[in-house]
Amino acid sequence: MFNLPYVPTADDLIDKAFRAGAKKSKTVRGMSRRKPEKALTAEIKRVEQISAIVEGDLNAVVKHFPSYEELSEFHQALLDLRVKKDRYKKSLGAVKWCSDRVSSLKNKTLRKLKTQKDLGESRVFLGRVSSFIKRVRKDLDYLVEVKGVLLSFPFLKDEPTLVVAGVPNAGKSTFVRTLTGSKVKIASYPFTTTEIMIGYRKVRYMEYQVIDSPGILDRPMEDRNRTELQAVLAIEHLADVVLFIIDPESELENQLRLLDEIEQNFNLKVHTAVNDKGGENPKGYETFNATKEEDCLRLFKECIGLK
Repeated sequence: MFNLPYVPTADDLIDKAFRAGAKKSKTVRGMSRRKPEKALTAEIKRVEQISAIVEGDLNAVVKHFPSYEELSEFHQALLDLRVKKDRYKKSLGAVKWCSDRVSSLKNKTLRKLKTQKDLGESRVFLGRVSSFIKRVRKDLDYLVEVKGVLLSFPFLKDEPTLVVAGVPNAGKSTFVRTLTGSKVKIASYPFTTTEIMIGYRKVRYMEYQVIDSPGILDRPMEDRNRTELQAVLAIEHLADVVLFIIDPESELENQLRLLDEIEQNFNLKVHTAVNDKGGENPKGYETFNATKEEDCLRLFKECIGLK
């Protein structure tokens, strides 16, 4: 979902840049015949190479890590469980500061090398670059953690979304597979031990996202720890409507209690239907067969407000 770059540690970045700078300098020294010019050119190339690597690696982090405001409300809610928004912004800002300082220092150092021809300026440059990078050590380490959190997020499209809920064996996954067919994919749901099934269905030139939530909206909120509970509540920012499927073969009272919790905790439209498994069905509820595409499509259109 996110094309995140490698985030170096401070020590790794210093080592990588300085090694490359030394190699570049050595190569230049071996090519030139005029000793004074050789030494000066070698130090100029060292400074340029070190700066290019430091700026390149740090700018890649700033460019490819999403700003907090760019994230959807759903992903913001999930990120908030593990990452402090202000700390995240500060760390990205610190990395940009470091890159800018190295760039500015490079320009000043090159001017001095070319005009004053003082090779000592190169050593000063090395020391200050190392100092700049060490000042953002904790920020780089923090962004390594943030990267792990972001990469754990499922790939979800910014499309109208139906979330399917209900107790285990109610027919949720069957409904999603029947409705969406071969477009179904499986993804981990952050901060829980479960996975979600994601499918897509196009109706009247509009594509809709359909998500089965096994392990998420299938048991009482009181059975969850705090982090898992908040991860579940983030669903409100993702879903446009919830379909609650009732299993006629399971105890109705417990299912209605779960349905009531969903209605109380989510400011969403909740559509309820019974999956007809061929036996006796509870009275007063719409029925459908999760194995029949025409039934699933009819129910889906009702959920999203189409006739």
